Amino acid sequence: MKKYVPHFFTSLNLICGCIAILLLSKDNYNASVFFCLLAFLFDFADGFFARLLKTESAVGKQLDSFSDLISSGLVPGMVMYKLLVKSGLTETLISPDLLNFSFHVSTLSLAGFIITVATAFRLSKFNLMETEHKYFLGLPAPANCIMIIGLPFMFDFLGEKYLSYSLLFSITLFSIYILNSRVKLISLKNTNILIVFFLFCLIGGLIVLTNFAILTVIILIYILVSLIYFQFRSWLSF
Repeated sequence: MKKYVPHFFTSLNLICGCIAILLLSKDNYNASVFFCLLAFLFDFADGFFARLLKTESAVGKQLDSFSDLISSGLVPGMVMYKLLVKSGLTETLISPDLLNFSFHVSTLSLAGFIITVATAFRLSKFNLMETEHKYFLGLPAPANCIMIIGLPFMFDFLGEKYLSYSLLFSITLFSIYILNSRVKLISLKNTNILIVFFLFCLIGGLIVLTNFAILTVIILIYILVSLIYFQFRSWLSF
C-alpha cells in the first residue's frame, strides 16, 4: 500500500496544474499562482516520500514527468502566450471554410508555448539519464515555471510601458536555454527537510510582504548564486 503514497502526491500535483490552467483561462492570475505553488509542494512531497518509504519506481518517475509537464510546462507557456497578446500582438480570427467552428488566436504569441516544448524536452531527457548528480543541470521545470508566473505581477509593478514583445521573446529564449543548458545549479534534493521547510516559509513570507512578483526575483537570484557558487568551487579545485 505504501508504494501508492508518492503516486497520491504526484496526482495532486497534476490536478493542481489543471486547476491553474483553468484559472489562467479566466485571467485569474492570483489563484492560478496559488495552485501552481501548491503543485510544486506536492511535487516535492512525492519525491520525499518515495525516498523515505523506498518506493521509487519507473512508473512513479514517468507519472511525475507527465504531471510536471502540465504544472511546470503548460502553465508557463500559457502565461507567456497571454503576456505576448497583452504586449500588442493582435489576435486573428481563424475560421476554416470546411469546418463549422471559428476561434481567435495570436499566431506570433504562440511562441510562448515553446517554453512548454522545451520543458517536455528537458523532462524526457532527464528520464533517460542513468546517473544522478548532486546538482541540477539547467534550471528545473518547476523553478522555470515560478520565474515565468511571477512576470505578470512584475509588469504590473513596473508599469505596462515595459511590457514589450521584444523583451518577452528574449525572456522566452532565456527560459528555453536555461531549461536545457549544462549550467550547474544548486540542488535541494538531499537537503535537510527542516531547511526546505524554512525556505518555503521564507518565500511565503516574502510573498505576503510584497506580491507574487518576488517569485521571478527569487529564481533569478537563485541562478546567480548558483553560478557564483560553482565558479568559486572550480577556482578552489585548482
